[in-house]
Amino acid sequence: MFIVLLNVVVVMAALGIAAFLTLLAIVMIIVSCVRASAAKKKGQKTLKVGLWVGIFMIVIPWILVGVLVLQVKVNDKAFHRWDVGKEVLATAVLDDDSDDLYDMFSDNVLDRNGLTQADLDAFLTECNIENDSAADLENYSDFHGQYSHYRPYSSHDNGRTQYCFQYTMYDVNDEGGNLTIVGISGDEEDEDEIGIWYMTYLDDRTSIVFGEEAPSES
Repeated sequence: MFIVLLNVVVVMAALGIAAFLTLLAIVMIIVSCVRASAAKKKGQKTLKVGLWVGIFMIVIPWILVGVLVLQVKVNDKAFHRWDVGKEVLATAVLDDDSDDLYDMFSDNVLDRNGLTQADLDAFLTECNIENDSAADLENYSDFHGQYSHYRPYSSHDNGRTQYCFQYTMYDVNDEGGNLTIVGISGDEEDEDEIGIWYMTYLDDRTSIVFGEEAPSES
């Protein structure tokens, strides 16, 4: 999570600096143009230093921001970063879209356990999920869903660090049922590890799991 947050902080800081310099540059350009116009009326020449400095103050920072954003994207791709969000997960669950959910599962988890899309359909059928309106989707994206990235372990199985995510949808029915989706969202060495590892549904009477729990923290 530290690296993810660091990337966000660095990019936001760069954007803030570039925006501030752009505003300052616009003021300098306006002042320079006004002075140049006044000097021209008096028959005087001006180098328009403020104009050129302002242009450079706009162009250079935004080029650097573009390079920084591109570098972050390249690093994410090299690390097999998967930027899945609450909206994508909630939409698939509320629509009972087993196609999308199955595609989002880690290939290694599916292969190791022989899990099929029919198994996922059975899991979704067994879950008591009644909220499926547009308003519900908005709620799960804003208020009734909690989504987080974290970096919990270097597993004993593979000896390397992997980034993980967890998303919990609360109150998916009138009985207070919750559905949690957990998976790996970053792994530099094995792209097949990326994706959902397991989904678990829980209410007062039922507790069911589909998939395979991620390795424990070492």
